[in-house]
Amino acid sequence: MTPVVTSGRDAATSRIPAARHRGRWLYLAPLLLVLAVWVYGPALFTLVLSFLEWNLTTPPSGFVGLDNYADLMRRPEFSRAVWQTVLTAVALLPFSTVIPLVLAVMLWQRPGRASSAYRSLLFLPVIMAPVAVAVAWRFLLNPLQGLVNEGLALLGIPAINWLGDPSTALLVIVVVTSAKVIAFNMLLYSAALAAIDRRTVEAARLEGATSYEVARFVIVPQLVRTTVVLALLSIVLAGQWTFTNVAELTQGGPDGLTDNVYYRIYTLGFQFFEIGPASAAAVLVLLAFAVVAVVWRMLRGPDAAR
Repeated sequence: MTPVVTSGRDAATSRIPAARHRGRWLYLAPLLLVLAVWVYGPALFTLVLSFLEWNLTTPPSGFVGLDNYADLMRRPEFSRAVWQTVLTAVALLPFSTVIPLVLAVMLWQRPGRASSAYRSLLFLPVIMAPVAVAVAWRFLLNPLQGLVNEGLALLGIPAINWLGDPSTALLVIVVVTSAKVIAFNMLLYSAALAAIDRRTVEAARLEGATSYEVARFVIVPQLVRTTVVLALLSIVLAGQWTFTNVAELTQGGPDGLTDNVYYRIYTLGFQFFEIGPASAAAVLVLLAFAVVAVVWRMLRGPDAAR
């Protein structure tokens, strides 16, 4: 058998893919370090704390296994917080999908300086400080001297305790949160619309399609994937989006009707110093994220692996 002689050039060429592979990891190293320090490290530490008994003021007293999870499931306030989080997510769905979709399509169909100006104005709630916005709403909705009730008084409508009435408290939290959700999701829809070829729209108009028919049968079907993603994000992040408004406006009241899982984790950990149950609740939230991620990959089908 004649031995195969490999030239130096061929050997150097064969080493290029390996060198490129190592180079990719070098480029990814800073990002992986940040993820390890700020994401995966705290998540792992939270998982460990969920199996310990700790009041945040003294060293952990010992391993308790699944007792923190069992204790959490027995608490009616946690079950109520989970249910209220689900209700909030459902109530926010129109504000996270339908309304921003309509606004984005309307602005996309009329490009120009006016469209850019309207888009900038609608995006303002995203860049405003959430706590400042919540404090402003607290003054506006004050049952005695708030501007909202002052305006109702001019119309002969009696004052309403917006934040203390069980029939209006959750609605107020959803409406106050919706401005930021609409603005941010409209931006995401605008980014998705940028990938649509306007020639297909012009072709539909040449065929006699109205603006509604163009939006309904040409534009919206190409945004189905974006809508599914935003709907899933709304379901998962509804409690996080409303956390600041709940903490500043209602503190979970009245009667726990505006409570949510995130605010319950905060009160357990930093008001009652029950770090074990609070960590267990945080782990359950992470598991919910994982379930939603699996559902999303299943909905994407074969393209998910690409």
